Amino acid sequence: MIKQGYTSSNDADVTRVTPIYHEGEAATDPRLSKTSMTPTSASTFSGYSDEGSFDHIQLEVGSIIKNTFELVAFLGEGGMGTVFKALNKVWEEVDARDPYVAIKVLKPELSANKQLVRSLYSDFDRTKMLANCFNIIKVYGFDRDGPHVYMTMEYLSGQTLDEYCNHEPIAFAQAWFIIEGIGKALAYAHNKNIVHRDIKPRNIIITKDNVVKVLDFGIASKINENEGDETKFGGHELGALTVAYASPEMQRDFPPDARDDIYAFACVIYEVLTGKQFYKQKIHKAAPIQGLNSRQMGILNKSLAFERDKRTSSIQELLDKLRPVKTPWGKYLGIAGAFCSIGLGLWGVLSFSPEVKQLTDSGPVQFPVVVKPPPLTSSPDLVVAPNQAPLPASTTVSVQEAAPEVATKPTPIYQEPGYSSTSKDGIIQIQTSKPTYKNGDPFQLIFTITQPMYVRVVDRDGKGVVSKLRPNAPQPDKLLPANKKHIYPPKNYESNVRGDSGYSTVTIVASAHPFPKAVQLLNTDGSVSEQIQSGSYSWTQIRYTVHK
Repeated sequence: MIKQGYTSSNDADVTRVTPIYHEGEAATDPRLSKTSMTPTSASTFSGYSDEGSFDHIQLEVGSIIKNTFELVAFLGEGGMGTVFKALNKVWEEVDARDPYVAIKVLKPELSANKQLVRSLYSDFDRTKMLANCFNIIKVYGFDRDGPHVYMTMEYLSGQTLDEYCNHEPIAFAQAWFIIEGIGKALAYAHNKNIVHRDIKPRNIIITKDNVVKVLDFGIASKINENEGDETKFGGHELGALTVAYASPEMQRDFPPDARDDIYAFACVIYEVLTGKQFYKQKIHKAAPIQGLNSRQMGILNKSLAFERDKRTSSIQELLDKLRPVKTPWGKYLGIAGAFCSIGLGLWGVLSFSPEVKQLTDSGPVQFPVVVKPPPLTSSPDLVVAPNQAPLPASTTVSVQEAAPEVATKPTPIYQEPGYSSTSKDGIIQIQTSKPTYKNGDPFQLIFTITQPMYVRVVDRDGKGVVSKLRPNAPQPDKLLPANKKHIYPPKNYESNVRGDSGYSTVTIVASAHPFPKAVQLLNTDGSVSEQIQSGSYSWTQIRYTVHK
């Protein structure tokens, strides 16, 4: 269960609505040279002195807001509000697939304070502007029910980043999908002239599908605004910040700047990779971190600079220079492809059909689905992975969700595939368990992705018969987690190669978003379609041989 709030007793980790630091005065952060001041009292903002008078209207599990939202679970609490999991009763009535939302409610004793209400609305308004970013939480509405001012947003099942890391370091290769997800969210916000200003592990969620989501834009501010479009309220006016991740400029109440987010983001990266807060190390420069080379350490330390003008200028620069070094697979695949081509010339273009059965006492179960395309006018140059036994004649199936028209003009693939390959963008790595199989050998396909994605895997034999390997009945169509080994066939199933000698080609295509129903993966000759090559997809192909 997630906690969309601030519950730690560690003051440096909590978003502070006070104190406010004025000109000539400074925070208690040791990085600042000026002396500290006494915080402004909370009553200055709340407008109320007797919080106990609101006990009778405090919400709890079981309460219903606006006759629509039934609170079913407590998720977290912060200085300004409380977050619940809620059942949208209207969505439930229409049998919505997921009728649950997260609802953030401003504390009743604060609801008369216009600035705090504006802060919650700012969270809603800013996040709504960023709705098209996959790595930013989606918001649905902002409303009031009597003394309760609230915002509804998507309910995320997973862990906050601090829970996910649990104060333990994560290897850079395994942490990259987290770093990249946060970076994409911030880069998108910055392109919209919005700075988050409270990036920290508790405002980042890793869902159960390993999707990274950034939330809580409550103290975000707009920058570079046009005249007449100035922000009427920003979190800096309340002195809201989280000391452990706030830039020195934020603690001096400087105007908002994208480099505030860059500093906080670098602090989060340091914490993920080391298991320690940069703030608590009382250092000006991070020591070498295992898994990072000198270039990567250089950009991290530049992003951690205490002076804004010396800091990395953009999130994209930080991501580009921190990005993991790719293995030069192409060099080795080219050599392997040459040997493979010689071998394939000897074997010829023949087909085979591996036998697939479930490892249970209930007998064999056929999967995945097999589809025969229209007859070819010429022999194809490429074939695709293991062909499966056909379903009964009464069963109607398709490689994709809808039967697309076949492209009239084949588009050649970018390289001669071997039995192991990495996509051009480095997102997909795929291989069969070996380059050559004997008749009866168990077949296995292994792939990994560097970020959560939806995946299609198909094969095509020498006769042009296409089989859908993934998704299949045991492995449904869903967002697959990053940096995890995905294996075909799934657990408790086996796929044994049988048939004549020949070779086949596996095609894998990955997308950050669900595939359209009419997606076309292949041309008639087995090459990747123009729709895939020109779209926002990652893809590659591999080939292996079979002999008796």
